[in-house]
Amino acid sequence: MNEQREIADIVEALGLAPSGELVAIVGGGGKSSLMFALAERLPGRGVMTTTTRIFAEQMSLAAEVCTLDDANWRARLDGVESALLVVGHVEGERAMGVPPELPAEMLAHSRIDWVVVEADGSRMLPVKAPASHEPVVPIGTTLLVPVVGIDALSKPIAAIAHRPERVCAITGLAETDSLTPASLATLLTSPDGGLKNAPSAGRAAVLINKVESAAEVALAREAAEAILRAPSVERVVIGALRGDAAKGWLVCTR
Repeated sequence: MNEQREIADIVEALGLAPSGELVAIVGGGGKSSLMFALAERLPGRGVMTTTTRIFAEQMSLAAEVCTLDDANWRARLDGVESALLVVGHVEGERAMGVPPELPAEMLAHSRIDWVVVEADGSRMLPVKAPASHEPVVPIGTTLLVPVVGIDALSKPIAAIAHRPERVCAITGLAETDSLTPASLATLLTSPDGGLKNAPSAGRAAVLINKVESAAEVALAREAAEAILRAPSVERVVIGALRGDAAKGWLVCTR
C-alpha cells in the first residue's frame, strides 16, 4: 500500500525545494493553472515561461511580463520582485515560447530563485499524448510534472484527449473506449506519453487535477497506485487547482 498524506500547500505537495528548481509542466488538464499557482506560492523571485505557447490573454494574469522582442529583457531579471512572465513574441492570440536552453540560463541569474515552464500544449483538453516534436522539456529541468484532469476518465478517448490516436497507440484502446485508472497510469508513465523527454537527472511527480468528489478521489487513488509502480515517478499529487478543493492536496508516495 502506498503512503498517503494531506498537504495544504502545492509547493510542498510536489516536493519542491525553496530555490534552485526548474519545473517543466506537461500533459493536459491544468498546466497554466499550475504554473500560476506555483508562481504565487514559491518563495523568493522567479520566472514563468513557456517553451511552446500560451494564450496572450493569460499574460494579463501575471504581475510582470516581458517578451524576447524587448532588446532589454535580460535587464528585467535584475529587477524581479516576485514572478516575471517571459515569453517569445506575441502573434495574435498566442504568445510564442522561448528556446529550450533559456530557462536554465535564467535560473543561473543571481537574482532568480526558480523557473516554472509550461512545456506542452493540449488544446485545453484534460489529457494528451505527445507528437514527435513534443514536449519541449527545457535543458536542466529538475522536476517534470505530467498533469491530467480526472475528467479524462469521464468520456471516450476521442472526446477528451488531444492526439487521441497517440493515446490509443500507447494504451491499446480504441478511440471509442474510455480510459480507466489503470490505462491512464499506463499513459502517464509511458516514455512515449507523460514521461516523454523526462530529464535523466531530474525527478517526476504526477498531478491529477480537478479532483473534488469522493468518487473522483477514489478513481485518482486507484490511478496513483498504478502510477507509483513506475520507479521514475516519485509521487502523485491529487486535488484541484480551482475552487474549494484547492484547500489541500492528497500526496501519494511509495
